[in-house]
Amino acid sequence: MNNSIQNNLKRLLVLIPAFNEGGNLSVVLEQLKGLSKQIKELGWTQHILVIDDGSEDGTAWVARDFEVNLLQHSVNLGYGAALQSGFTYALHEQFDGILSIDADGQHQPSDILRLLRVFNTGEYDVVLGSRFVEDTGYKTNWSRRFGIYMFSFVLKVLSGKKIADVTTGFQLVSPKVAALFAKEYPHDYPDAQVLLLLSMTGFRIKEVPIVVKQRTSGTSMHGPLKSFLYPVRNVLAIFVMLLKVSHHTKLFGHPN
Repeated sequence: MNNSIQNNLKRLLVLIPAFNEGGNLSVVLEQLKGLSKQIKELGWTQHILVIDDGSEDGTAWVARDFEVNLLQHSVNLGYGAALQSGFTYALHEQFDGILSIDADGQHQPSDILRLLRVFNTGEYDVVLGSRFVEDTGYKTNWSRRFGIYMFSFVLKVLSGKKIADVTTGFQLVSPKVAALFAKEYPHDYPDAQVLLLLSMTGFRIKEVPIVVKQRTSGTSMHGPLKSFLYPVRNVLAIFVMLLKVSHHTKLFGHPN
């Protein structure tokens, strides 16, 4: 690829929040590195940032071995806080697109290409990798499944936007969305809250079907207690988010 084409490429930051994922992260990073050529063919250069959220295993060392960018929290602050650190970094470094992917190996990095193709149309501010927009055979426990269905319904009622997978961690967003997330991102149970905020402030959202594998090792950032409390806590969180929507509309304006 000649220098003129290289200079015209947009910059994609891949955020990987990780907590005790030393056993899975190397596979994810190896697959991501193998996608660099295909990502360039779609008009992007790939940059990777691992956010080590207070891990007690070798997560940080894996990131260093692969020579990717690394941010470390000295203690475990939670999934939302890890992502917010990543969005703050993305905002500071002025990336053109920011994609979040889980470190546990459940997401298939090759699906980034699907999201990029949709994002490249310029029609959407947020592209979601969805487990449920099509039947992919993915299974989850009853409490989270109930929460997903319930908050998909609530989101539809409150914003008019139908989103099948309100808890997906596989998301590609524009710099304007990243700017919002850098300033305001829920640290606990962020899923439905974030999509409600985006929907009610006018950001354009598109779901793209992906296949998600079951976890084989490591420590989930959504533990058993959080999964059990997920529906109840999210009800309260959505009411809080409704109070914030008007504030953010005034602060950031309509995105279009």
